[in-house]
Amino acid sequence: MTTTIETPRIRPRDVIASEITKIITHPATLLAIALAFAANTLFGIVGASAVQFGTASGTQSLAEFPSVMFAPIYAFLVLPVYAAASEYQGGQLRMSLTATPDRNRLVICKLAALTLVVLPGALLTLIPARLILGFHDRLTVPELLTDIGRWTAVYLLMSLVAFGLATVLRSAIAPLSLLGALAVFVNAGFLPWPEGLRFLPDQAAMNMLGTPSSEVTVLPPAIGALAVGLWALIAIGGHAIALTRRDS
Repeated sequence: MTTTIETPRIRPRDVIASEITKIITHPATLLAIALAFAANTLFGIVGASAVQFGTASGTQSLAEFPSVMFAPIYAFLVLPVYAAASEYQGGQLRMSLTATPDRNRLVICKLAALTLVVLPGALLTLIPARLILGFHDRLTVPELLTDIGRWTAVYLLMSLVAFGLATVLRSAIAPLSLLGALAVFVNAGFLPWPEGLRFLPDQAAMNMLGTPSSEVTVLPPAIGALAVGLWALIAIGGHAIALTRRDS
């Protein structure tokens, strides 16, 4: 008599739960959220205070320096890049593929897990600072919720960009270095062609928030949102191609 042993069906929610567990138990996740929370909250307190900083055109509060207020996102991006790059350490990718041989499903579940971690993580790091600044600027409740929503969307889109880059480059350091170096060079004026540079992910994201880094990188918020959204789609596509066609 022959008996057939059925292979247990792997449910998408089980894969997502497994991926979430991998992300939240990685030391880099706690570090990223803690650093971004501390920086955002500190900048929010200083930005809402009476402290002024001298510039060529007079004095300004810290909240009037868009690049500075945006900077904590680079600490937060440690989370998605290590979520992607850790798959290439210690044979983790082989284990993932053994557990979920359907690579298309694995791609979708990874992106779902990242989103489910990034959204609450971003809210945790952003809400105290945005509340401090919102109360200082006397925003209404709908305005405050819109502000938090836009910042959270930016954190999610930039996380998807960083996640895709980390998968394509198989590295955590390379995407952080690339995104950070571009930000420094653009803000320092080392790179020409500002008409094109304003479409880079970070510059587009700042325009999405309505806080362009300079006069020469201004875009309408809707165009900024579209640009950073396209970068996120390209990065997700790169992640999917790398995971389904290249990696083993």
